[in-house]
Order: sequence, then C-alpha cells, then structure tokens
Amino acid sequence: MGINAAAAAAQRKGVYLDPFKAYNFFVEVEGILVGGFTSVSGLESRMEVRTVREGGVNDTEYKLGGQVTYSDITLESGITALDPVWLWYQATLQGNIKRKNGSIYLLNDQGVPYVWWDFYNAWPIEWQGPQLDAGQALVATQRFVLAHEGIKKSAAAAAYAVTAGALNAGGAY
Repeated sequence: MGINAAAAAAQRKGVYLDPFKAYNFFVEVEGILVGGFTSVSGLESRMEVRTVREGGVNDTEYKLGGQVTYSDITLESGITALDPVWLWYQATLQGNIKRKNGSIYLLNDQGVPYVWWDFYNAWPIEWQGPQLDAGQALVATQRFVLAHEGIKKSAAAAAYAVTAGALNAGGAY
C-alpha cells in the first residue's frame, strides 16, 4: 500500500496526520532547557554533487555524492535575567570554547515533543543584541548563532512517532 493510500485509510479510521505548528517548540543543550526562543532557523544540510564524465562518452555524466555541509543555527529569544546561552557565548569570547550537543523539539498540540533534531559539537559564534526604541512596545530580543558539526533527525524521535501514531490509531489518545 502506498503512503497516500495508507494516509487515506488512517483518516477513515479517525486518525489525522496534520502537520505540526511551527510556533510550538523548545531548545535544550546538554539536557538543559536553554530558553524560550521565538525563532529557530538554519536547520539545513546540503550534500555536494560531483559530476564525473567518462572519456569518449559524450551523452552521459555521472553524479556522485560529496561532502555534506550544515548551516549555522540561529536562535532568537526575548532577553531575560536568566540567560545560559549568553554565559556560554561569553566563555567563548574569552577563548573557552565549549562544544555542546543539543536538540530542537517540535511539539504536538498537547505540548508533547513529537519530532526533534539533534545537533552536535555546537558553540556560539555570534550575538546580536536588541534594538532599543522607546516608541515601540515590543519585547527586547537577542539573536545567537551556533556553529555545529552536524544535525540529524533523532532516531528516538522516529521510534517515538511510530509508537505514538500506533497508539493514536488504536484510540489510546
């Protein structure tokens, strides 16, 4: 059975696979919730494509996979008195680069982590402070950029999603 047919069958049984809301997420680093971020971007990777041509064969070129690169992760948040990412960034500026692992969790409508991405060996490389303007009634925000050495959709997240989906299909939710 194809994926579209399976989704249609699930909907007939009352199981809906609605997409998750982009505003319902949190970030943790080394097991610690590091803040209520308003925005996370840079969840990107790209594989280089190498082209190889065979001598004398003018109508074919072969595509081979090359090096994988990752974009920096950008975290935006409101400024608060408790700011662990700021302390981490300050340590980096003093030459004490601490590479840390973390995760970005996407929550379902009930606030339960359903999908998440793990990033590895990250450290803050940039900070942008708030734009202060007394004529605006907006929250003061800051932005941190993290360099890292890889991001993967967690295998645990995939297993959890399958289990939760099966429970949901059985009417456990």
